[in-house]
Amino acid sequence: VRRNLNPELHPFERAIEYTRALNAAKLGRVFAKPFIGALSGHTDGIYCLARNPKRLNSLVSGSACGEVFLWDVPERRAIY
Repeated sequence: VRRNLNPELHPFERAIEYTRALNAAKLGRVFAKPFIGALSGHTDGIYCLARNPKRLNSLVSGSACGEVFLWDVPERRAIY
């Protein structure tokens, strides 16, 4: 991609580049969170996750192959 950095041809180029750099820095902070753990059991990609607000230690996940697991999060094991 050829970029025009001449401010006379595009007077807002400097502001656009600043916005792009700022957004890139924000995304870097979002993805820099520590990895806590993995729940292994699905054989295909996971498409949905849901939690029960009344039970904080459980999580439900559904995968592309049709499997649905109920997880015990502190133990990191499938209940059902």
